[in-house]
Amino acid sequence: MLFRILQGVGILALIGCGLLALQGTPLLGPEWSRARILYAGAGAVSALSLLALGRLGIMVARMERAQAALSARLDAQRDTRG
Repeated sequence: MLFRILQGVGILALIGCGLLALQGTPLLGPEWSRARILYAGAGAVSALSLLALGRLGIMVARMERAQAALSARLDAQRDTRG
């Protein structure tokens, strides 16, 4: 659950960084602003790291479940042979 929250926050942060970057252009802002675009890029790196941490946590949890299932199968096989 925590890892899904991390991913959700990361997605919201990416959307916010995209909006901030667009505000640094004449499209949504008064003029070009390099500082605003660079600030948005730096925030996007942090947002991407949140997404990556969330994904890694989900993968580790999945691997732990698979390991527990394999361990249970091995224990069951040992019990039937022994």
